[in-house]
Amino acid sequence: MDRTLLRIGLRGRRTSLRSKTLLATSASRRDAFAAAVQQFEELMAASAAVGPASRPITLYYATVQAGLAVAAAHKTDQWSFHRHGLKLHDIRPSIADITVGPEGTGAFQVVAQATGSPLLHAPVTLGALWSSLPDLKDMPLPASSASSALDIHPNSAWSRVGARLIMTDENPGQENFKQHLTKLLPAYPGIEGFSVVDGSYEEIRESRWVAEIRWNRRVDFDEVAPAYRYVEERFLRPSLDDQSGRPPSALMTWWAILYTFSMLSRYRPREWAAALDIDKSRAAHRLEYCLDLALDVLPHLVLEALDGEPMLLAKPMAF
Repeated sequence: MDRTLLRIGLRGRRTSLRSKTLLATSASRRDAFAAAVQQFEELMAASAAVGPASRPITLYYATVQAGLAVAAAHKTDQWSFHRHGLKLHDIRPSIADITVGPEGTGAFQVVAQATGSPLLHAPVTLGALWSSLPDLKDMPLPASSASSALDIHPNSAWSRVGARLIMTDENPGQENFKQHLTKLLPAYPGIEGFSVVDGSYEEIRESRWVAEIRWNRRVDFDEVAPAYRYVEERFLRPSLDDQSGRPPSALMTWWAILYTFSMLSRYRPREWAAALDIDKSRAAHRLEYCLDLALDVLPHLVLEALDGEPMLLAKPMAF
């Protein structure tokens, strides 16, 4: 779906959601919703018109306004906010090691609750947030060793007790793949009790291989690895805390990433400019990719949040 269709979908929600949500109960909710969606649209248009030096600022505040619209439509109790609810806790030379975490109750917490997303309970590195997103997993930040989202394909022949994993890390080889997965997969909540299938290892190419896992129980893949953005595209996402809890939703993970970028862009412009220096920074093209991708991903995730259900698209043809 291109940006025009997403924009039209969002404009259609300005009227279609009134009778289906809490907007019907309050004029203040309806007024806040209409203003916030309008600002989201305008800030997204502004984001497309500016370069990566300034784009994080408009993208982040576009996301916040979208969040206000979602909360007005769906949150039963306090739905407005006046604080970010996030704070940068550590800024290091490596952009992947910057940490962001919760601060009180603000926009991040209110919108997470409105959408049923898990919260951040402690500071987490930008590299971990980044790698946990299916959208960014194949282009990790330099110096990041964080676990990434994993492609998973349920095996219908095994009655939802087995699945095929597509891995994008160093090929471990036939002798070591079981040990590798047994050590790696406990970081992914919801798949406890798995076993790696003997002889299922297959190399596709360098740093890309597949293997199969099974359980002695039926697995609800809609809960463990729900389809994400495209039909039949499912991903396991790693925990971001020591309690192996589920990570924030993709929308809230993008939110935390864009908050971090916006704070760097606004208050540390020299460091942000250095990170974007394409001739010197190994992260520069990755950051540009992220900020370009956000222009397409955010409207999609916002539409899903407004509707309260997935909106899955056909996967674009690859050439």
